[in-house]
Amino acid sequence: MNSPTRISMWILGACLTAGPLLGEENRHSAAWESYCSVCHGMDGKATTEEGKKKGARNLTEARWQASVSDARLESSIRRGRDKMPAFGKKLTEADIKALVTEVRALVPR
Repeated sequence: MNSPTRISMWILGACLTAGPLLGEENRHSAAWESYCSVCHGMDGKATTEEGKKKGARNLTEARWQASVSDARLESSIRRGRDKMPAFGKKLTEADIKALVTEVRALVPR
């Protein structure tokens, strides 16, 4: 392999691995990936097929985020709300609080 090709391959490899190394991947917890992403997606915008079917909330809307308390978010996760199922029996209190933090992080402050 000639030198320009080697350099190109090295740069390509560096670009492909940079995301996970920089923390772009896995920015959500296992709980988010298992329970939330099905409807809300990894980006929180609820554009998944299941999210559209259920009319899931776009969690990235700043106005909505400002209108709900952490207690309300915890309650929705724990007990469910509208078409959202309850996760209180599947998640620990620490998991629920961590998910609220993840929801809040979807909107820059």
